[in-house]
Amino acid sequence: MIAIQGDTFAHSTIAACSEALYTEDFSFVISYVRKVLKQSPEISFVTFTSSDGIKIKLTGDEWTVHSLEQPFDRSLLESTSPYTIEHVKTVSNDDAANEFIFTTPINISGLNWGIFTLGLSATEYEALKSSYYINVMVFSFILVFISLFLLHTSSLRLGQQLSKLRDTADRLANGELTARAPTDAIGEISVLANTLNGMAESLDSNTRDLRRLARLVEDTNDAIAIFDNNDKLIFVNAALKNIINQSDDYFTGMSLYTFLNHLKVGRSKQHEITNEFSNINQHDWSTDITISTINHDLTHMTMRIERFDIDEMDSGGYFVILSDITRRKQLEHELEVLAYIDKLTKLPNRRYFMDRLTEAVDESEAFNSGLAVIFLDLDNFKIINDSLGHEVGDIVLSESGWRIQESLRSDDIVCRLGGDEFTAIIKGVKSKESISQVTAAILRRFQVPFYCNDRELRVSASIGVVVYPNDGLNTKELIKNADTAMYAAKKSGKNAFRFFSEEMHHDIRDYLDIESSLRKAIATSGLYMVYQPFVDSENREIHHCEALLRWKHPDRGMIPPGKFIPIAEQAGLIRDVGEWVFDRVCQQIKAWDFDITVSINVSGNELLDTNFTERLQKTLIEYDVSSHHIQLEFTEHVLVNEEGKNLPLLNQLKRLGFGLAVDDFGTGFSSLSYLTELPIDVIKIDKSFINRIPHDRKTIAVSNSIISLARDLEIITIGEGVENQAQVEWLRTHGCKLIQGYYFHKPMSADELKALIKKTNVTLLNTHRKKEGRQIN
Repeated sequence: MIAIQGDTFAHSTIAACSEALYTEDFSFVISYVRKVLKQSPEISFVTFTSSDGIKIKLTGDEWTVHSLEQPFDRSLLESTSPYTIEHVKTVSNDDAANEFIFTTPINISGLNWGIFTLGLSATEYEALKSSYYINVMVFSFILVFISLFLLHTSSLRLGQQLSKLRDTADRLANGELTARAPTDAIGEISVLANTLNGMAESLDSNTRDLRRLARLVEDTNDAIAIFDNNDKLIFVNAALKNIINQSDDYFTGMSLYTFLNHLKVGRSKQHEITNEFSNINQHDWSTDITISTINHDLTHMTMRIERFDIDEMDSGGYFVILSDITRRKQLEHELEVLAYIDKLTKLPNRRYFMDRLTEAVDESEAFNSGLAVIFLDLDNFKIINDSLGHEVGDIVLSESGWRIQESLRSDDIVCRLGGDEFTAIIKGVKSKESISQVTAAILRRFQVPFYCNDRELRVSASIGVVVYPNDGLNTKELIKNADTAMYAAKKSGKNAFRFFSEEMHHDIRDYLDIESSLRKAIATSGLYMVYQPFVDSENREIHHCEALLRWKHPDRGMIPPGKFIPIAEQAGLIRDVGEWVFDRVCQQIKAWDFDITVSINVSGNELLDTNFTERLQKTLIEYDVSSHHIQLEFTEHVLVNEEGKNLPLLNQLKRLGFGLAVDDFGTGFSSLSYLTELPIDVIKIDKSFINRIPHDRKTIAVSNSIISLARDLEIITIGEGVENQAQVEWLRTHGCKLIQGYYFHKPMSADELKALIKKTNVTLLNTHRKKEGRQIN
């Protein structure tokens, strides 16, 4: 305060008097300073001391100007401090002085003129100091009071906040995990509140997770038990209690061994579990067990035992989980059964057959007991399956398996290999007579019609038989040779059984080679047609011709139809062959430029096709050929064998305009009454009769009866296979004037037939269309 006051007064005074001091106009200085002193009672004196040694001193009422007694001390001008303050207290007899001396250099326009000194009375300072001390005391008291007040207020608020924190902590401790401390406090209390809230949120989250986990553990279908590190049971869930039907107290303190004993786990399994898991290094282990429930039901379970990690539970211990796998075991058993059982027939399958046959071979070798293997294949099953649908085919397969089983003993093994193939293992038989009786019994079972969806079907079977060890020393040889014998049975005419013989191998290889080549011939048009005319023996007119199928094998040469047609029937190819023949005949009729009727042989297997008539109509439309140009020939066996079942189909063919003929008439053994029921146009007398005409008396009698019967029924007769004049004359004389045979013409190509017709200039007649207008006598 003194420095500011002195510096302010000094600067203002020096600034006002600087020019007067420089010009030594001391009167102005004296006048100005005296005025200022009157207005500033706190200043006791002012002095101007020049560097030349002149000193001007002014007080309230006096002033003096004199020279210094001592030289001017220039060090005062060189001081680095802008001013100096000195407190002077002097006491004399008359007066006492107490003042502050303020000294500062005088610089006028860069000239160090001298020094300026003023005296400030200490009285005002003392008064100010007293006032300052009083103010300090007052303010200190007020500050202390305010501090105490604030401290008291803060203490109360702190107590309230701590009380709220304590209340929140108590609520959390009592399980109220949603409790939260207020965060409106300041300082460390707020930090503490936020920390407590964070802990509460973490605890709440973890508790929720634990509750979910506990709910999951309690409600899961898996049985769970927890053991401490002393091998004592401390927890079981509801699923485990339901298994034994006991409360928590019942389980408390149980050891693992006692626990397994109460589950009624087998002794050996108990020792296995305890021994395996007793290893200190064994962290987890699992096994399948079977336990008995309170209902005494055996339940299959997977037991998993796992130790707790030390950081999970300070006390260590382990837990046991029991998962019910009874359903899985049942499914595994069902899958195992399915692996050995045919789904359709419920018979053992190929895999089962191979396993049992291997066992049977070993047993037969060890005990020198008899063993036979039967290989059965259904005849013409492919035609049934393709024409009547898989549903009917499945019924036939299932019924066939049942019939085979019913024909055998209870300890014989019947299996379905696949498709329409069945096998049987017959133990304890050595003689072929005994085996023949078994196979004959099976064939008799198949003589009974099958009834499928209100449809009566007749299905036969071909059976091959092998005997161990004569026909094979291992399962592979036995199956191969039984299959060979089965093919031999089919080749013999089906609906038969054959024992294996070494000669069959050549026949079967030949059969399989022809079958394979025939398939290729059908696909690549390796077959071709020839035509043999029917001639009127009186006027040599050609009424019509018969289409005959031929096949020239690339290696074997010409294969007669009598050899490859049965193979086509046995292999299920006859439908494809018949379709190919009908297509080529229609194509040829369309290509010829003359009107002629063509006879086509139809296999009985083709009639099993429910779409037979639709297929014929479609081909006729495709080539724009009339059905009146085609005559369908059926063997006597085909027409009679199904006991009239083909009558609706024949009537339908007749209505469509086809001519119908009986081929090889007289070779069957059925009643002739069918001639009055079927819409037949033509009867072809079989070559076996023609060959014995006119020398065999009995043949002549039968042939004459056939011709007479046909004439009475208005059915045309044709002699087939005629080779000499005597046969021609006898037939013509007895009323059979249409002749087919080498005597007139051998089978020829379509072009040769065309040339023959043009060369002979014959009149072409349509036999079945002339039937109603003219009966040949």
